[in-house]
Amino acid sequence: MSVVAPPDDFAAALPHPARVVAMHDEAEDTRTFVLGLATPVPALDAARPGQFVMLSLLGHGEAAFTLAHLPCAGAAPGTVTLTVRRVGALTGAFFACEVGASVGVRGPFGRGFPQDGADRPTLYVAGGCGLAPLRSAIDAQLRARAAGTPVAILYGARTPGSRILRASLAGWRVQPDVALFETVEEAAPGWHGRTGVVTELVAAAVAAVGAERAALCGPPGMLRSAAAALAAAGLAPGAIHVALERYMKCGTGLCGHCYVNDRDVCSDGPVFSYGELLALPDAFGPADSAFG
Repeated sequence: MSVVAPPDDFAAALPHPARVVAMHDEAEDTRTFVLGLATPVPALDAARPGQFVMLSLLGHGEAAFTLAHLPCAGAAPGTVTLTVRRVGALTGAFFACEVGASVGVRGPFGRGFPQDGADRPTLYVAGGCGLAPLRSAIDAQLRARAAGTPVAILYGARTPGSRILRASLAGWRVQPDVALFETVEEAAPGWHGRTGVVTELVAAAVAAVGAERAALCGPPGMLRSAAAALAAAGLAPGAIHVALERYMKCGTGLCGHCYVNDRDVCSDGPVFSYGELLALPDAFGPADSAFG
């Protein structure tokens, strides 16, 4: 009886072993984990902002998480950084891990944000944990842009205490030619910033830097309203790129769990242009005749 060797693509689909090497809390229910890969994985070192990985915990299953920091944006090669909100059984088990815990990582998967255009004035719009997938896109542009290229960052959180990536926000605030807009939906004692939703600030943020393109990530309702506001402010639908969030089970477009109209979010996205999304009525949630 002969033994048939597995195909190369099967081996490539197996999780890469890794360990938790660092972690820190971002907010009450959100934590950033830094994973160290057991062996170098060139594809992960070359991952693009907006791509994601499948994280597996023995006995708890596997789930998709967008990469929150990348070598192209200054992260150490051989590491995988994930900013995770505790919402279910697997994320609860991940939060219970200690430094040194073993995990598995598959990927990277999907289509990320465009890599060109670092010298174009850009607006990044994030809501809640949606700032994590944009972090690398922002840092990569700030590293690659020509001097004087303006960048605006518009971030909204539910409360001051739920703001994440505060060290990054503080660093971006003092960068030259960066305009940072922050707002919260519910103020708290000690908060002296804006109160409201991000969509109320889109036009001002576009005008502040003369934005020619935009990247968005956040809750579906915010994405729909912000993308429409950006188009109303004069940005072309093809210059607005939106990271969608769906339940992604395989990461390769095989299982259909993330199917939206005629597209697989995991393999065709998760980043789509607004022009593409205008042809996908279910992109921002349940079918909505008012969309677009």
